[in-house]
Amino acid sequence: MSYSAKRNKLLAANKKDAFHTADELADYIAEILECPITIEDSNHHLISYSKHTDKIDEARISTIIQRKVPDKVINGLWKSGVMTKLFEGDDPVVIPAIPTVGLGNRVAVSVRKNNEILGFIWAHTNEKTLLDDELLLLKEAAKQVKNYIVQNNLRKQNSAAGYKDFFWQLMLGNINDEQKILQLAKRYDMDLKGRMAVAIIQFNSAVSKTVEKHANYLAETLYHVQVVCRLFDDQQLLLLVRMKKDTDTTKKLNNYIQSFIEEIGNRLEIDDIIGGSGLIYQSPLDIRHSYKQAEKVLLMKQKFPAELRNVYTYQNLGIHQFLDDLYRLRKNENYKNEIIEKLKAYDMKHRTELLSSLKVYLEADSNVYQAAKEIHVHPNTMNYRLKRISEIGGIDLKDPNQKITVYLDLLLDNLISK
Repeated sequence: MSYSAKRNKLLAANKKDAFHTADELADYIAEILECPITIEDSNHHLISYSKHTDKIDEARISTIIQRKVPDKVINGLWKSGVMTKLFEGDDPVVIPAIPTVGLGNRVAVSVRKNNEILGFIWAHTNEKTLLDDELLLLKEAAKQVKNYIVQNNLRKQNSAAGYKDFFWQLMLGNINDEQKILQLAKRYDMDLKGRMAVAIIQFNSAVSKTVEKHANYLAETLYHVQVVCRLFDDQQLLLLVRMKKDTDTTKKLNNYIQSFIEEIGNRLEIDDIIGGSGLIYQSPLDIRHSYKQAEKVLLMKQKFPAELRNVYTYQNLGIHQFLDDLYRLRKNENYKNEIIEKLKAYDMKHRTELLSSLKVYLEADSNVYQAAKEIHVHPNTMNYRLKRISEIGGIDLKDPNQKITVYLDLLLDNLISK
């Protein structure tokens, strides 16, 4: 059959919406290209596969058995640069065999709707070389697969604008009736059952198409949590995520955000990405609280980058949760901490570093040796400084109440200076 005839066959099937099952679709593409076909979703889970001969490789067998591409194969494709090409372009990518992960010769093409990766088609070419005309046919086949995936995904069938509007209504608390929320969620095929939280990933500039593609992919493939819905807003990716188990703790959420930032940063070589999440709630009515808390995490991370470098969840903000409220209270009272003011004046007059040493000591949980190590001085030097701090500032370093108060006021002082 000529190229024109094969293309017309594909286009005709496309117009007729001819396929009732994903396997029919895979077999159809395999018949046209004369090689086995595998279709995956964006998470590398198997959608369908065509009939094949005995000459198939380990990667295909494992994918069919597990219903998912093995992690070692995915990692090998990333390392070889194949996945990057599939993300950044619409054209088919010729892939030489990667024996170390059990992968034979392939040609692959991404299936996308606008900037969102919906899945991939993999042609198992073995010894066959696809000609230019056949590569064009594979690209045409991606359109057919896109239509199939969209038609079989209720969320994609709904208005994208309506879907986003509903997500914003959840986060802003515009709907106060839980029953109404659940009815709207059903319309958009959003499962709002279980323990959920809002997470925000913030980039240092407006999200580009390349960043959006990778972010969509990572949001779904990182295994720590389930993504209920997501949307991009200028420099941010907003996510509503669900914990997979009732026993999952905030640590899972923390690891998800940290892994996301590390992965996308490494792949795209971008820095200054921050992320945060609110508390985990059972009721969809509380999603608004989680959203505000996630925003608070980002705000505090921007104000205290060193102290909160490894903090990604509202729960782990600790006393930083309350600093804004405490600052307003202190400001209204025109409050000054006498201990801090005395040490500031002494440091300025004598060019010493007693105040900064006190802060390090308190952050080290009053551990002299750890504090000395942080500021690169001998423990004896640290002890001498602490003695002078007590004498000049009039603070009892054995009184936890005094230490907590001074530490809070030091953080507020840092907040004011910024």
